[in-house]
Amino acid sequence: MNIKKLLISSLFFCSICLSIYGQKTAKQTTIVTVVIPESSVRIDPMIYGQMLEDCNDKVIYGGLINEDGTENTKVNELLKPLDMPVMRWPGGTYVHEYDWKKGIGPMNERPVVDEFAWKGKETNLFGTDEFLKWCKKIGTEPYINFNMGNDPVYGGSLGDALSWIEYVNGSKETTFGKKRALNGHEDPYLVKYWGIGNENYGPWGRHTAETADVYSSRLYRWASAIRFQYPDLQLLGVGHTYHWNDTVLQKNGKLIDFLTKHFYMTAKMNNDKLLDPEYTLFSPVKIELHLQKNAELLEKYNKYFGRQGSPIRFSIDEWNCRHSVFNGEKYQFTRNDARRQFDIVTIAGMLNVFIRQSPYVGMANYIFPVNGHGLVRTIGTKDAYKTPNYFVFELYRKYMIGKKIDMDIRGPEITLPVNLLAVEGDISAELNKGDITVNFIDGSAVLTDKKDIHISLINRSHTQNQKTKIKVPDGYIPTIMWNIENKDINNRNTEDERENIVPQMINLSEKDLNSTLLIPPCGFALIIYKKIH
Repeated sequence: MNIKKLLISSLFFCSICLSIYGQKTAKQTTIVTVVIPESSVRIDPMIYGQMLEDCNDKVIYGGLINEDGTENTKVNELLKPLDMPVMRWPGGTYVHEYDWKKGIGPMNERPVVDEFAWKGKETNLFGTDEFLKWCKKIGTEPYINFNMGNDPVYGGSLGDALSWIEYVNGSKETTFGKKRALNGHEDPYLVKYWGIGNENYGPWGRHTAETADVYSSRLYRWASAIRFQYPDLQLLGVGHTYHWNDTVLQKNGKLIDFLTKHFYMTAKMNNDKLLDPEYTLFSPVKIELHLQKNAELLEKYNKYFGRQGSPIRFSIDEWNCRHSVFNGEKYQFTRNDARRQFDIVTIAGMLNVFIRQSPYVGMANYIFPVNGHGLVRTIGTKDAYKTPNYFVFELYRKYMIGKKIDMDIRGPEITLPVNLLAVEGDISAELNKGDITVNFIDGSAVLTDKKDIHISLINRSHTQNQKTKIKVPDGYIPTIMWNIENKDINNRNTEDERENIVPQMINLSEKDLNSTLLIPPCGFALIIYKKIH
């Protein structure tokens, strides 16, 4: 740790709050009270999942692997410590035109095809076997998404889906299992998670928009056939708005295990500055409102279908913070804008939502781990570096696991119109009304299997330090704190300055138990409390 950052970090736990970075400090102190309930809900680590899609932004080709199909060893070196629990592939919008049969067999016989949705070329060098072998190497659970598009030429059929499962999971005595064996993998891969469709409600890429009734009927046919042959698979159906979800669950509540949701926070950037910061930094608030409302449907249909023991849950199959950059004439969406200090607040804010909404949220897949919006950015074919988002996932995956426990936060607040909170995706219009009052400090808390308490906190103010006092049950002392902070909320890591934004670890002591934590604008803190008796 360099001396400057050590001095800054030493101010985090102090009996007398001081202003840091020249920012104003809120007059009130936020009180965070942590309570261990009699019955705690386990957090599914699958909420820390990721997604891959060939979207012409060097996510797979030129990202996860090089354009010629060779390995970028630095990327794998950086991704493996994240212990990613699940990886979704091959899409996304691109899945509506993806033909899995073109991505198997000898490399030199695989066709290069034009991409319609994201333009560019698909070389098919990273196909089913390459994906599944990479998942095993990196230590992540694969999740395959079917092409359920309805284009008469490019859309996938139920037969294609069943053949794909057979290729992946069938014995080598089956028709497609034999093909897999001939392609060099005799044993079945035993992939558990399979997604049936992707945003079928929208006219994206090679797909024409479907109504909830049409999709529900198609899902019923597909899921029934798959369940008949492969009863132990975990199936994911497409979710959307409240009424769409009601229709899908009513018809398919016996058949699917997850209902997918897609949420994209948004950020407007001009001259490397975030505009309208409140609407971006508080955007997870709107997402939690929608999850809470739709969770009522999960409760209803899990009870109706007798699924309390194996409940249907949400998979937030796609999520991130999308940046739109002003190009001189208009704001234009790009995946290539750098991830910045303020992105830490949106990412940690979403992970806090997923933790609080356990067990309703059983999986989530960030889009993407490499390059576009990514945790890692590549430099050429042999190098890569970590973005600020990397560290959020690293810390949550390591420390924010176990059972969720109750957290009461009271302190400085802000009132915002819900409709202006910057979120795109599966938003129900009827919930997008009125104002909401929320704290500047947001957080989540977990009880580990060792009975320790881990607390994650973020400051959603972009201008003021927030004084925070933490109250935990008797018998706990703070031992370690991680913080991620920067005096400029728009700062980022670059190829030449890779440690502009990195976590800092501070060793604490029992005397800090009743101290005040000072969190700077868009700052992050994760505190470890050990149980002593």
